[in-house]
Amino acid sequence: MTGFQDNEIAKIWGEILSTDKYRVMIADIADNYPDKKSVSIDYSDINMQDVDFSAYVLEEPDRCLEIARKAVMDLVPSINKPGQGINVRIFNLPRDAKVEVRNLRADHLGRLVAVEGLVRKVTTVKPRMTYALFRCARCGSEIWVEQTGMIMKEPLMCNNPDGSCNKQATRFIEDLKASTYMDTQKVEIQERPEGLRGGSQPERLTGYVEDDIAGLVTAGNSITLNGILRSAEKLDRDKSTVFEIYLDVNSVEFEQHEYDEIQITEEDEAEILAMSKDPNLYDNILQSIAPSIYGMHDEKKAIALQLFGGCHKEMDDGTNIRGDIHILLIGDPGVAKSQLLRYMSSLAPRGIYASGKSASAAGLTAAAVRDDFGDGRWTLEAGALVLADKGLACVDELDKMTEQDRSALHEAMEAQKISVAKAGINATLQCRCSMLAAANPKYGRFEADQNIYTQIDLPPPLMSRFDIIEVLTDKPDKKHDQELSSYILKTHLRGEARMLPEGSVIDGREVSDILKETDKIKPIYSIEKLRKYVAYSKRIVPVMTPSAEKIIQDSFLRIRKMGGDGVAITARQLEGYVRLSEASARMRLSDRVTDQDANVAAELVEAYIQRIAGNDDGTYDIDRLTSGISNKDRNKLDIIRSIFNQFGADGLEMEEIVQHASNNGLSESEVDHAVRTMSDGGELYRTPSGKYKKA
Repeated sequence: MTGFQDNEIAKIWGEILSTDKYRVMIADIADNYPDKKSVSIDYSDINMQDVDFSAYVLEEPDRCLEIARKAVMDLVPSINKPGQGINVRIFNLPRDAKVEVRNLRADHLGRLVAVEGLVRKVTTVKPRMTYALFRCARCGSEIWVEQTGMIMKEPLMCNNPDGSCNKQATRFIEDLKASTYMDTQKVEIQERPEGLRGGSQPERLTGYVEDDIAGLVTAGNSITLNGILRSAEKLDRDKSTVFEIYLDVNSVEFEQHEYDEIQITEEDEAEILAMSKDPNLYDNILQSIAPSIYGMHDEKKAIALQLFGGCHKEMDDGTNIRGDIHILLIGDPGVAKSQLLRYMSSLAPRGIYASGKSASAAGLTAAAVRDDFGDGRWTLEAGALVLADKGLACVDELDKMTEQDRSALHEAMEAQKISVAKAGINATLQCRCSMLAAANPKYGRFEADQNIYTQIDLPPPLMSRFDIIEVLTDKPDKKHDQELSSYILKTHLRGEARMLPEGSVIDGREVSDILKETDKIKPIYSIEKLRKYVAYSKRIVPVMTPSAEKIIQDSFLRIRKMGGDGVAITARQLEGYVRLSEASARMRLSDRVTDQDANVAAELVEAYIQRIAGNDDGTYDIDRLTSGISNKDRNKLDIIRSIFNQFGADGLEMEEIVQHASNNGLSESEVDHAVRTMSDGGELYRTPSGKYKKA
């Protein structure tokens, strides 16, 4: 590579900084110093000025940036105190300077690189001394010493010009107040989950953020760190030849939303608008979601709406109403729940997959860990839900989680924040994500003769937070089994054919013919195309039309009426209607929520209410979902209470309770269930003689 002399480098920087864009920036800094103290230079401007020099900046950033700082300081002569200065920050580095954390090598040391990732951990911002002022204890002479590294350097001798102190042992007194400091913060980032190969753990990298960009980063942010890769010797008793690496951060680029990363060109926009006008758009999107999984039409429909999502709203009083849709899949083993979750975690930007069996509350929310920055204080490390902020959290095996770990999800799902109070830290972290969860029935498989709700082993407060609950049953059915087995075998055949070289012949059939025959398994829209479509749809905020509003209200009131004496549906489900209808409008790139969208939402909500809250007599009772006890069960409990109030002063045996309850029309099994519920709730207890008494 062509080398550059210092005067050549200074000349090129002078030409770049003399453009109107940077002259205005430097004038603004001169007027507002120290509130503003950084000149942010776009790498593309350096490239336009001199291509060879732009490549040299990446190779020798320390030298080039030091000369750039001097060039800027010459333009602002009023800033001249030791330790004061203006930073030169370079952003928008080229693609070949972007390096994955796992691909950082010894060759990158000392070079300017850009590293993308999710912020895992940040420390508090602390002042680091840059220039220390010392005074000679003997003659009072002032000595400024530049501080580099973590250990303070003292002057070796007094610089008094008359030389009276030089030959004698001299003590120096620090003037901490007059010394200059710079804010510094340690940031730890990890690789994005979607870029990982199977079985690999996300690699991490530590970066040091200094001066005016310290304190901007929080755990869970998706950022690009531009900086110089440096090495540091391991702090060990014996000197080691193996070094740790860290990033000396020059600039930070924030990604406000994962979908914003997706570049949509004019050609893409034309293609997206053409897609939205396709009459088969709905079916095409459904066929592009996990096409290797057979059927599951209703479930894929709900998941497609979840991908587009409703609109986040902020009211006049500061209240936030979530737009993210939460879906729960409950089904028998082997119906491809986990497969669907894994597919969605790779399709949705910032998709995080966690299995309930191996996830703890700290792993889902935030863990308090000891910081190794110097004083060993506690800091927060972002968990799965925080890392999924503005993305999709896929939680499998929800029923296998412990009660304590599951309770961490309650606040995350409704308020979309996580409050942490541990190890002396009180913090609130953002987790504005949709949740797609999967669980198995209580006894491993659904029993046909029992009500579906009684077989779901999840706490009611958690169940009520899901907008849609899909039930997947696996019952033998000749026609369905025939189609399912054919589809799975064709999927494997297509997979085998794709592994073979083009032009291969198997049993007289060419590979191209096999691929043509199994073309239905191929998604209509590629993952890239679907992502761009969803990203484009996020720009739209659809508004409800009066007719759509009426359809939603009528559906809500109709189900409400079907509750009889109980509560059939609550306002929480009404909000679900709105979110689903907004997502349906976004899917069509429509700025209006029309009758069509309202009907899609009503159909999905009514179907799930009927499955979960439906009674044998045709009425609905959402109390089962929200409180765990249906209105009918509550009436039974009242009957048992009245029996105990009337006859149970000395306790009652089970046979006596059944006898009294039969006069009120309760069967033995209903009495047994009611007594067990009251015993679990602490209302009744069993004496050693076998009698039940009121607590």
